Amino acid sequence: MLDTRRLRLRRLGAADEALFVALDSDPEVMRYIGSRGGTPEEIVARVRDRIAAEHGALGWWVIEGRADGAFHGVAALLRMPEGDDIELAYRLARASWGAGLATEAASALARYAFDQVGLPRLVAVTFPENIASRHVLEKVGFVQDGMSDYKTFQVTHLTFEVSEWRKRRAAAGDADRRGRGRGRRAPR
Repeated sequence: MLDTRRLRLRRLGAADEALFVALDSDPEVMRYIGSRGGTPEEIVARVRDRIAAEHGALGWWVIEGRADGAFHGVAALLRMPEGDDIELAYRLARASWGAGLATEAASALARYAFDQVGLPRLVAVTFPENIASRHVLEKVGFVQDGMSDYKTFQVTHLTFEVSEWRKRRAAAGDADRRGRGRGRRAPR
């Protein structure tokens, strides 16, 4: 389980099937997802395959509210279809858009990938027109490095190296230490 200020990410399980099916059945949510569409039966089968798949330290996570357990979406660390790269992916229910939850969840999953799994880098792909998702990934630390083929789509390809993660973490730690400031008074 991964906790953030507002979220809890936990492993996807059989009890999550209905929520995941509802998420993947929303055409607006799936507009920029490579495995979109299909009949209701195909969507259910795809979700069941994801629940049943064993990914070891990788795999699918449910994004839920830490305080209330509300379902916000799913995130994943998955092997890319070709090569050895690991993709960070996510999708949120429409009711959860625009609140910074994608950034919070993606940051938590990147931290887990680098600090606990020990991955040297992560990749992400977005449809070129999905500017909001690219912005989320860039806030987390991903850098756009061109276009690539993904499944049957031409996508924007982004990478995030563990060395960059360490630099960002060190800078955040320095800022935290400076913010505490020895002998500083709080504003009145």
